[in-house]
Amino acid sequence: MKIINISTGLKNLYQMATKRRPKAECNTTAASMGIYYTGHPMPVAYEQMPDYLMDVLNSPEGWEYLNKKFPGAKYNPWNSSVCIAWAVNRAIGKEICIVKDATFSEIVEHVKSGGAVIIGGGFLSGGTSGHFVCIVGLKFADDTSITDVLVDDPYGNYNTHYKDHFDGNDIVIKLPDFIKMTFGSSKKKTVQLYYK
Repeated sequence: MKIINISTGLKNLYQMATKRRPKAECNTTAASMGIYYTGHPMPVAYEQMPDYLMDVLNSPEGWEYLNKKFPGAKYNPWNSSVCIAWAVNRAIGKEICIVKDATFSEIVEHVKSGGAVIIGGGFLSGGTSGHFVCIVGLKFADDTSITDVLVDDPYGNYNTHYKDHFDGNDIVIKLPDFIKMTFGSSKKKTVQLYYK
């Protein structure tokens, strides 16, 4: 068995420890992990980064960007991967995150190259959306056969869906379950790709 894990030895974050919108910061918390796991210096301490990104997204510039990209949007900037990538790149000062409609194979190649992937899925809802997690690794039965996907879940201790992982770190999800919770019957999924 082979395991790839880009977050080995690195601390994951918990959205419930944030100050702005703890119940709604899975997105900025996962994004902060994506930044950290790909090795980029941050303008504030790692633990403060989710709130920092939330402040960027909730700024007049964040709302203006949302309205420019999605005129008439009936959601907040922090609920859009496009806006989150904008805030991340603005905070870091260069493009380290892009948004893409990716196949699972493209996600695998990105993780194999050392990149982090933020993906939305039904990790709490049972559908294919509603909660962001950070894909940090893969388990292989051999050199090519993936059996499991490893994620860091920002909901951490509060997510009882994963009985053996109360800290939200390195949660192992069987590949068929992961596909069901994220892609459903679709061939592509909108993701945030974080580069080293």
